Amino acid sequence: MFYENKRFVEGKMDSRHLYIFNPDCELAIANGSCFYTPSANVVKMGEDLAFLPAWLGKPDDMVLVKELPDASFRNFLSEELLLRCLPVRESELDRYSGLVGVPWGKSPKICHWLEKKGLGEGWRPEQKEWYSRKKAREGLKLLIQNLPFLSEDILPHVCYSLSELEQKTGEGYWLVKAPWSSSGKGLLTLKGRPGCKEKEWLKGMFRRQGYLMLERMLDKVEDFAMEFLADEQEVNFMGWSSFTTGVHGEYTGNYLGSQENIENKLAACLGSEKIKAIRQEVPRMLRKILPDYRGYLGVDMMIYRGKQGDYNLQPCVEINLRYNMGIVALFLARNYLCEGTCGEFTIRFYPQAGQAWQKHHRMLREFPVVYKNNRIKSGYLNLTPVTEATHFIASLCCY
Repeated sequence: MFYENKRFVEGKMDSRHLYIFNPDCELAIANGSCFYTPSANVVKMGEDLAFLPAWLGKPDDMVLVKELPDASFRNFLSEELLLRCLPVRESELDRYSGLVGVPWGKSPKICHWLEKKGLGEGWRPEQKEWYSRKKAREGLKLLIQNLPFLSEDILPHVCYSLSELEQKTGEGYWLVKAPWSSSGKGLLTLKGRPGCKEKEWLKGMFRRQGYLMLERMLDKVEDFAMEFLADEQEVNFMGWSSFTTGVHGEYTGNYLGSQENIENKLAACLGSEKIKAIRQEVPRMLRKILPDYRGYLGVDMMIYRGKQGDYNLQPCVEINLRYNMGIVALFLARNYLCEGTCGEFTIRFYPQAGQAWQKHHRMLREFPVVYKNNRIKSGYLNLTPVTEATHFIASLCCY
C-alpha cells in the first residue's frame, strides 16, 4: 500500500539532496516577489523547525539550518535511529558539490535563491495558479462529476468582489478562504453576511489576492488526507494521513501508526466502497488538472455530518503541492517506529521564552524514549533541536 520512497526531485534520481524548510511558501507565492519577507513568527518557525526535513532524507543528504544542532543531539539520532542526514549552514554550502535543492514548497522567493546558488531552477509565472484554491475547486468539481455519492453543495464559490460575496452568503456559517494560504492563515468565518470588521478584512484580501473562495461551513467529524508522489509516468499513492487542527484551522498533529488502522477508521464512517472509489479517482483527477507537476503533494479531505446525521465526504478541501506534515508522519511511521507502535507527531508553539524548553524536559522525564533495533518502541522524542530560545517544537510521543 505504501509507495516505496524514491530519491526523486524534478525528474533527477540519485542526487544528493539539500532539504530546505520554508513554511512561508504559499504566502510567498501570493506575494509574488523574489524578496518577500514573512512575519517574524513565520521566520522563527522556519528557524526552529529547520531540521525537520532531515527525517525525509537518506544518508549523505543534507538539511539547511541557521545554527548547527548540538553535537549530542546529532550523535544521539545517528547512533540510536541511524539518521544520517547532515545539517549544514548556508555559509558552508560552497564546500559541497552536486547538491540539488529540495525546498519544503516552491515559491518565487525560494526558486530565486536556488537558482542563484546553482541548486535548482527558477520560478515560472504560470505555476502560480497550480497552487491556488481555485485549482482545488477544479479538482473537486471533477470528483463530484465522477463520484455520484458526493454532494454538489460542497463546491466553493469563487468571488471577485465584496458585493458578489455578500450576494452569495445567506443564513448559517460560512468560511472565506484566500486563494494562496495554508494551515489556518487567510481564513475568515462568517455568521450570515459580513459585518464592518469582516468587510475590512475582505476588502484587503480582495486587493492583495484578487479573489476569494466562499463555502458553507461543514459539521466536521474527521480530517484526513491522501499523500502522493507525482513522477513522469503517474501519480503514486503513498498513504493515508490522519491529522488534527486547532480552533483556527492551524495544523497541530498527525496520527502515527499503521495504514490499516487509518483506513479501517475511515471505512467505519464511509464504507469500504467509497474508500476504494476515492483511491481510484483522486490520482486520475490530479493527473488531469496538474499534468506537469512533479514531486510530493497531499490532498486534504474531510468527513462531515450531514443534515440527517449521516457521514459524508469532502474529498478535496485543498491540494498542497509541497511536502507536508502528513508526509513526514508517513516517513516516521515507516522508517523509525517499531511494528505495532502507535502515537502522535505534533507541532507545538510556545509563546513565552523558556516554555518550550521546560515542556521538553518534562516530557523527557515523564515519557523516556525506548528503542528496539534502532526503532522507536515508546516514549517522547523531539524531532528538532530544543534550546531556551525555542518557540516551536516538532516531536513524537508513542505508546
